[in-house]
Amino acid sequence: MTNSVAAIFNKQFKDIMKNSDVLSQFIIYPVMAFVMTNLIDMNMPGMPDSYFIVMFAGMFVGMAFIGAVAIAIAEDIESNALRFLLMAGVKSHEYLLGLGGVYFVFIAIGSAAFSAMMPNASTTEMFLMFLSMAMSGIASIIIGAIIGMTSKNQQEAIGRGTFAGMIISFGPFTATMSQNDTLLRVFRFFYTMNFVDEDTSTMEAVESFGIIWANILLFALIFAFVYGKRENKGGNTVSKKAIMYIVIAAVVGYAGVTGFRWHNAGFIATDNAHVATTTVPIPATGSGVLERFSLQEGQHVTAGEVLGWVEGADAMRSPVDGLVIQTHAVQGQRVSPMETVAVISDASNVHIQANIEEGDILNVYVGQKVYVRIDTFGRHQFEGRVAGIGATALPPRGFATRATLLIPVEIHLTDDVDLARLIGVNASVHIPLR
Repeated sequence: MTNSVAAIFNKQFKDIMKNSDVLSQFIIYPVMAFVMTNLIDMNMPGMPDSYFIVMFAGMFVGMAFIGAVAIAIAEDIESNALRFLLMAGVKSHEYLLGLGGVYFVFIAIGSAAFSAMMPNASTTEMFLMFLSMAMSGIASIIIGAIIGMTSKNQQEAIGRGTFAGMIISFGPFTATMSQNDTLLRVFRFFYTMNFVDEDTSTMEAVESFGIIWANILLFALIFAFVYGKRENKGGNTVSKKAIMYIVIAAVVGYAGVTGFRWHNAGFIATDNAHVATTTVPIPATGSGVLERFSLQEGQHVTAGEVLGWVEGADAMRSPVDGLVIQTHAVQGQRVSPMETVAVISDASNVHIQANIEEGDILNVYVGQKVYVRIDTFGRHQFEGRVAGIGATALPPRGFATRATLLIPVEIHLTDDVDLARLIGVNASVHIPLR
């Protein structure tokens, strides 16, 4: 660490330790993540344990640090401190290392706290979360530096920093919650949407870290350009280092695109999937008036439970444990023999049904590992196994003379998640071929 970097680091560290407003920003998000994860029961079965940790981690990295760095640099500009540094020959990377290094210390501490709070996480999962958060924090520091450099005063830096922080923090969260295809495509390349909070496949981890790294390089190059313009009083020079950064960014980008294509080529993927179950119709046991029949949709029933009677006939009983998904009659109504009065889902056979195109079906086999995302849970990925392959194809889509047929594939999740309340919810499926 050079003398210039050390001097800037020490000055900024002292300034932060005196500023309670900034320090509170670094504390509030980890505290909120802890409270929401451990002390509040949201009563949402199947919700990922790390849901609130990932959400508040995005706010911590984006909201807390972009604004703080922007304000710090704007303050240096207003106080002429930056001017004196330029006159002393301090380079852009030295200034950024000194000032950003202080904030990175707090990012590293916060990242460690978020990682340690992850329920039931393995050492690998905690390390991946820590590393992806810490790298994302570097990107936020550089964005804050760019905003600070281009702002006329602290008020402008506050406004710009807050706006950028909200986009960086809440954009990915909104895209995940809404499951809007356009938003997901756009924010997929934001570093705050690429925290690695689970022990995922190697290629997916490489893809996420590659996107974060590309963000860092891009913003670093922009900062070098902005600092260079101020250093040269409006001049515009591109140094050999900047050219090197461009080449590195291009190589990383090419590797990322190649890896993404390789990753997707090794999968059968479909969004034509949903949570499904075997349904059991409940027929009337005779002709007459329904008595003591009060089933409601969404009601849980157990095998052998009496559901009601038909006047002068045997009781109607549920043949399975399950959930009432349809009712077709009300108490006091006259019914005919074998008329369906309700439909019950079989709780013992709730699964994911994926409809696979006929051209891919020969690559699918029983027992094959599958990755599933259910719309209710956003980007969280569950693991499962192929349990069965339909013998007949579903009707073709569209009106083409020779349309692609779809084969139903039954998938059972190996992760512990309650799907009984999610019947009909859409899902997406990736089946790895390697």
